[in-house]
Amino acid sequence: MSGRQLATLFCCMFIIGSAEVAAGPMMALMGRHFGVASSAIAYLPAAYGLCYGAFALVAGPLSDRFGRKRPLQWGLLGFTLFCALMPAAPTLTAAIALSALSGLCAAVIQPNALALVADLAPREQLAKRLGQVFIGLMLAFVLTPALSGRLADTAGWQASYYALAGCGLLAWVAVWRGFASGGGHAAADDGFLATLAGAWNTPGARRRLSASYLWLGWVAGFGAVVAEVAARKLALSSTTGGLLAGGFGLVIMLGNLCGVPLQRRWGEAALPAMALCGALGILAFLLPFTALWQLALAGCLWAFGYGCAGPLHHARLSILSERYRGTLNSYHASLLNLGIFSASFLLGMSSEPHPIAWFCAAAGLLTLSGAALLLPFGAGMGLARTSKA
Repeated sequence: MSGRQLATLFCCMFIIGSAEVAAGPMMALMGRHFGVASSAIAYLPAAYGLCYGAFALVAGPLSDRFGRKRPLQWGLLGFTLFCALMPAAPTLTAAIALSALSGLCAAVIQPNALALVADLAPREQLAKRLGQVFIGLMLAFVLTPALSGRLADTAGWQASYYALAGCGLLAWVAVWRGFASGGGHAAADDGFLATLAGAWNTPGARRRLSASYLWLGWVAGFGAVVAEVAARKLALSSTTGGLLAGGFGLVIMLGNLCGVPLQRRWGEAALPAMALCGALGILAFLLPFTALWQLALAGCLWAFGYGCAGPLHHARLSILSERYRGTLNSYHASLLNLGIFSASFLLGMSSEPHPIAWFCAAAGLLTLSGAALLLPFGAGMGLARTSKA
């Protein structure tokens, strides 16, 4: 796997991660633009996650049968188009529809991009290469909230979506020039439904995929709206909220870099321990904060646990089956983004004057139950103990 290919897939992950969090710091300004409560803007990442989660189930099996490159290119072109149209949306309903279509395209991008990493990287380098590509997703949580919040306060919220469209077009060019048409995988000869069933029946898959929704989906969903949660707690501006969310993204990226060393030190305990850390960080937002540093401390606990455990969880899924790798990635992406949708939708329902505490309590308890599924014992976890990520 060449450095250019790795950089291209890194960028693919960056743009789809950016689309999840771009609206967070701009909710107040976008709410005024569309004439709705700021919390209603949470329906944008909710629609993105819902369409992403639903269509990913189709994208994975098709990539296992017909290849990775062409679907990845179509996904990038669609993503570019719908992001470019977002600033012209006349109503919130139209913006939600465009966000949903962007999510559909992201559902094609992520499973194919991650499957390409596993196809092209040597087995002994898989965990390392996946971690490097995931840094693109984590970097989106660092840069995008800060940049989108700043752009919203200076050039208007529309500028963020034009920038995303430009990045999508550049990624399309890089995929076109950097990858062979056939990809590096051996095509599955099963039918569509048989491919779905084969992946679902892979030993260990069901329990880990359940954690993809209950834990990873909800901690990622919390990240998509953390700027609004912080603003509701302490009445922050778009710029301050974006900088805070960007700081959390930096901690997520630090956690991503620390995941493999922690796994070498703690073994199988690293994944559930860090998953528990992320869940407790969300529950810490229930505390009656009066200062920004207190809120930032709780957020760092969530962000570090999320950053550490997320790639470790995905690496375990990627080695469960070479034959159904793309389909397992699609299940994972589907359930993860269903979690993002669930979290964003729940926040959208908790508009003023309802307190934000019940949203944090629900998210924290669900992620806590998901972390319990990652404990290294019980049915379906034997393969995870004997495989090397």
